[in-house]
Amino acid sequence: DESDEAKGCLCGAALLTAEDESIKIPGVFLVGPSVSQGDLSFCFVYKFRQRFGVVANAICRELGRNTVDAVAECRRMNMYLDDLACCEGACNNC
Repeated sequence: DESDEAKGCLCGAALLTAEDESIKIPGVFLVGPSVSQGDLSFCFVYKFRQRFGVVANAICRELGRNTVDAVAECRRMNMYLDDLACCEGACNNC
C-alpha cells in the first residue's frame, strides 16, 4: 500500500522492532545512521550511538544475561535511547 511507504530519507528503510532487530530475519540487528523507528531517523552519530545499548541489551537478554546494572549505567551516562518522545519535536530526527 502506497500510503504505508516511507518518504524522503526513510524511503527504503529496513523494518525493525523497537530494539532495532530485523522483523524479517530474527537475530539480525541494524545500528547506525540508517536506523529509523516509525517516522524518526537516527541520522546523527550522537543519537544512533545511544541505540547501541538497546541492541546490546536485547542480545544479552536473549542469551539469558542479567542486564539491569549495565542498562542503568548506560542510562546514567545518557547512552541508552529507548524513550523516543524526545525526538518527536525535532523535525522527526532523533
